[in-house]
Amino acid sequence: METEHSLVEMIDHFVASKTVKLPAFNATALRIQKEVAKEEPDGRLIEKLIVSDQSLTGEVLRVSNSSFYKGLTQVETVRDAIIRMGNIEVSNIVSMVALQHNFKSKNQAIHKIMEKLWRHSVGCAIGANWLARHTGLQALAHETFIAGLLHDVGKLYVLKIIDDMKVSGKIKNLPSDTVINEVMQQLHTDQGYAIMTHWNLPEKYCRVARDHHRAELDGNNLLLVMVRLANQVCHKMGIGLVEDASIVMMETPEAVQLQLSEVDLARLEVRLEDTQVFAK
Repeated sequence: METEHSLVEMIDHFVASKTVKLPAFNATALRIQKEVAKEEPDGRLIEKLIVSDQSLTGEVLRVSNSSFYKGLTQVETVRDAIIRMGNIEVSNIVSMVALQHNFKSKNQAIHKIMEKLWRHSVGCAIGANWLARHTGLQALAHETFIAGLLHDVGKLYVLKIIDDMKVSGKIKNLPSDTVINEVMQQLHTDQGYAIMTHWNLPEKYCRVARDHHRAELDGNNLLLVMVRLANQVCHKMGIGLVEDASIVMMETPEAVQLQLSEVDLARLEVRLEDTQVFAK
């Protein structure tokens, strides 16, 4: 498609010119991720980092009290949240609410695409996290959440570039949603790897962003396997920009690799239905 091809060339040129402003990864969230990765994370430091950011504190408390977490008692402080859910779960919430601020545009057409992309990112994070816990890979649970949350960040980056091109007058009219989706699909893995490297995130997360659409499955990379499966379940359920009800999850190499049953996959779908609470 000529329009798609020309848009790809313009985006490549725009990136090469280094005039595009990279979306930022929240510095507080990054510090908390590094702390949680330690063998003995300091809960007091995590609490201190969160409460130092007033807007972040409010969002963490809001999500902690959402119906998704189904707490029996109201969480009123960050310390309450850490005690009830633990350092890792709270750090996941921090990453989620911090990243969400990047999914905004004054252009309504782009903003609508970002809303769908945001819900897909959250769905993949929660789905991959559920898979890790369900398959006895709890040690990877935190990593799967972060990898799932960030796996499509290249699409966000492409959308940001298109938004900047429209604002700066490089393009007069936005392409159709179909063309934008095709361009995102074509560019997002390489661009995702590039921006996550720019953020100095661990290589394991960068590889998931780069490799989650590769034809051959690397069965040794369980982090990638779980994100790929969560991604496909979201596609089957229409969580995000893609809806393909024809996907037979039991026949996917990822489901075979993880030795999942039809009941397991049905339970995962039920879990993902609850992510609607995070829709913007």
